[in-house]
Amino acid sequence: MNRGSSLIELMVALTIASILLLGLYFMTAISSKKYTDLREGYLCMQSIRNTIVHLNHDLVQCAYLLPQDMKVLCQDNELFIAGLPVTSRHSGLEITGSPPYYSKILSCSESAMRLDTIDIDHDSTPDFWADLGIITGTGAYTINHGYSRGNTCIALCSSVRPQAGERAVPAIHYELKDDGLYRNSQLLAENIGVFTASFDSHKIQVYLKAIYNETQRELQFAYTLQ
Repeated sequence: MNRGSSLIELMVALTIASILLLGLYFMTAISSKKYTDLREGYLCMQSIRNTIVHLNHDLVQCAYLLPQDMKVLCQDNELFIAGLPVTSRHSGLEITGSPPYYSKILSCSESAMRLDTIDIDHDSTPDFWADLGIITGTGAYTINHGYSRGNTCIALCSSVRPQAGERAVPAIHYELKDDGLYRNSQLLAENIGVFTASFDSHKIQVYLKAIYNETQRELQFAYTLQ
């Protein structure tokens, strides 16, 4: 003769099922948090890695044609590295003529300056273009986005003016903004929240902190310019 489950047996079964479900829930929650932490850490490290790769490349080719005293300039959350980025339209600086490998500032007007040449390596290709930086004898500036490549009159994103007679070289421009680290006005690493750089003699020191939600990763490195 078959008999149904008693109330006690049903309660025991429900208790066991509840314990199993609760354990499964906690295991899922722990796994989910572990995955989230790993993913956020990975995104932070990717931002740091991408920044270091570009910085290292720019520093390796840093101004090997340019004046030794105008290689790097740091100010606030900005870093200027003398030289040119290699792009599909430009192969970077090349040794094709004789020094000097810099321009001279002929005159300055409000937020603009006129150079004696925009081809410092004598390869018949303009070496200054919009959104790049410029290092002069007294400071560093960013070229206005509306600048037309090839024009010896260069508009600057600054009301501070350099002086006529100063030397000027093109520079790769790093700048930390609210939404990440930019290189030549293009977003390079969106998770970089802290970016500081200092330059002393031939050594540059850079500190990076990547932040994604509550996850943070940081790196500090030094590079000696040759």
